[in-house]
Parts: sequence; C-alpha cells; structure tokens
Amino acid sequence: MCVKLAKVLLTASLPLFLTACSDSDSNPHPRVDFSVSDAPVEGLSAVVIAFDRLEFIHADGERTFHDIAGYEQINLLEYPDTQSALIISDIALRTGEYKNLIIHIKPDQDLNYVIKTDALGVQEDLKQPSNKLKLGGFTVTDEAVQAFTIEFDLRQSLVLRGNNNNNSGYNLKPHGVTIIDNDGAASLSGSVDESLFAADSCVATGHFVYLYQGKELDADDLVDNVDLLDADFNHMNSPAAGFIAPYASTGLDDVNDFAFGFLPAGDYTLAFSCSAVADDPVQFDGLTIPDPVDQLIEISLSAGEPGSHTFN
Repeated sequence: MCVKLAKVLLTASLPLFLTACSDSDSNPHPRVDFSVSDAPVEGLSAVVIAFDRLEFIHADGERTFHDIAGYEQINLLEYPDTQSALIISDIALRTGEYKNLIIHIKPDQDLNYVIKTDALGVQEDLKQPSNKLKLGGFTVTDEAVQAFTIEFDLRQSLVLRGNNNNNSGYNLKPHGVTIIDNDGAASLSGSVDESLFAADSCVATGHFVYLYQGKELDADDLVDNVDLLDADFNHMNSPAAGFIAPYASTGLDDVNDFAFGFLPAGDYTLAFSCSAVADDPVQFDGLTIPDPVDQLIEISLSAGEPGSHTFN
C-alpha cells in the first residue's frame, strides 16, 4: 500500500491531506525494488529485524510511504556478501533526488533480536532509535525499473549496550548502513595466505580486512571502526586529525576468504590486519592497520564486475 502526503498550495493555513499515489503526475514513476544484505559480524548466529514500511522524502519535501505487507522478518546473517533478500518490489516512485529513505521497524521486542553463537536459543533485545533507521539520500532515474540494495555493515551499525558481562541487548544504528544502486554496484572478494598469521603481533581472533575509499592514502591515517557522532563516543580518546575511517570491514571465513558484496564503483584502498581484536564500532581502539605493515593495496572497482585480491 502507498500513501503520499501533499500540501495544498491555495493557502498556507490549510492542513496536510492524503492523496493516492498516481502515475499521472508530471514526473514519471519508474518501478523500484529494494532488498537488504549484510556484511557479517563475528560471534553472532542471528540478527533478526522486522521491516514494517519504507518512507521516502523527495528533495521537494514530499513524503511517500510504502508498507511491507504483513511486515518482513529477516535474519540479516542469512544474506552475506552478494546475497540479498527482497523486502519490497515494483513500487512507483517519482524520479529525482530523495533526501532520505527511512526504514520503519516493528516495535515488538519478540520480532527484533540477536542470538550469539555461544548462547544459541537465547534472544537478546535489538532496538533502533524510535524504531526507525534514517539512511540518507539516493536518486531515482527515469529507467523503467531500478533496484537498490540496503547494505548493513553490522561491524559498524550493531552496538552492544553495556558490555559482554553485563549487557541489555543491542542497538542497531544507521551508521554503516548504505543504499546501493544495483546498476552501479561492484563487489570485491579474496583470500589471505595463512603465512601472514605468523607475525609476532598476530592474534588468532584478530584477522580482519578493512576497505577505505580512495587511493594514495597515507597508511598512518587509516584507523579502525569509529563513530564520533555517537553519544557514547569518548572524545578524550579521539583519533588524530586527518584520520580515515573504513568504508567497510569484514572477517575471514573458515578457509581465510573474505568478501564485500555491494559497493559503489570507484577507487579503494584495501588493508589486512592480523591483530584487529575487539574493534569497537563506536570507540577508537588504535588498532594496527595494516598488520603486517606491507599488507596494503590499491584497487579500482567497476560496476557489475567483481574485483579480487589475495594477501600474501
């Protein structure tokens, strides 16, 4: 179901009223699909969200709502890398720039939860600010059909409330959640040679790959995951001026492979660290990236073409 909020322009004193979505407006209305995917996070077996509706705010201020019929309860961890789950399809949206896409999530506690790998069957609360995720802008062109993927980098967006010994569940934030136009999406995968795990600084639980946007970056500026805008960020322990935070990061699987599924095409710097233990999504941890120091490469990714790299 779709409902559009429109303002009557006869006088500023008149209230908002509801109009049905129509393809007869002056702007064309392409058909648009939205899916979700995730960059996995270690130590969890389920991150379940009950998607309720999507809200679109056009550049001219018009708000459009599209319900997800009956809501859609999805375990994000079932859709890693280039896999995705369709949550709404064939909706009509006006062309142009959108200031914001807002995901509305069912407030029921039993529908949104996290399960740890070491506590299977125990559901821990998963909350979102005001049961919404405000993801920012995107563009709808005049193509007949467009598809977007909402990519959840859970290593950035999922935050433990409290600590492992005394926690009250998790928060899911919009930080680290991006909207990717599938037509312009790239992907990147690869592997890490186990010989790199032998360095003195390496820790068995610290093997991670970090992806930064851009080339010719100063390695001294590359930092771990951090969110300076989070209310709990410790400003007494901030990274140095000019720091560069990761666009995304991911761990290795059982055969030391890694993958990034939905990325904007462009230039990137890719780094491996064998000692990135306990990378807090909010706080600056001062982790060594890259580690070993020579495990840093530049790569250009093109839309529709998978990139690859082997660290050795």
